[in-house]
Amino acid sequence: MMWKKLAGAVVLAIAGNAWAETNDVLVENAWLRESVPGQQNISLQLNLTSIKPARLIAVSSPLAEAVKIQLLSPAGKAKMKAREVDSLRLPRRRTVVFGEYGVALMMVGLKQELNEGDHVPVTLTVELPGKNILKLEVVAEVKRRELSYKQHSGQTVQDHR
Repeated sequence: MMWKKLAGAVVLAIAGNAWAETNDVLVENAWLRESVPGQQNISLQLNLTSIKPARLIAVSSPLAEAVKIQLLSPAGKAKMKAREVDSLRLPRRRTVVFGEYGVALMMVGLKQELNEGDHVPVTLTVELPGKNILKLEVVAEVKRRELSYKQHSGQTVQDHR
């Protein structure tokens, strides 16, 4: 019976989903794009939902020197400005989508190249009401970098691989 529970936990981690022990916080769809040679920073994408009001107070990964919580805002013509914050409020029963809507997680100082199919361990530290600290272990999948259109320079396709 115990091995079934352990196997279930491993499957959830590999899928990039993790329920907190108290079922108060859910992490879904953790992923990032493969890096290119020499790349030092990369955006970590994930969805974070809390049943109770909470705060994301830290994020870390052994594959980066730091993971920064950032708020993004417009800074002139088609540019964005990132401002690092110490923590981020997680509204009750709302999903925060990192990589959209002005919030981001930036892995800084990559320690190795990230290739399609790699799995990156990430730890999210969440503070729940009553100063209860919850550490969530998640595995983010590295997805293939796609072709994209070069911004502000016509319609030429750029291969970033």
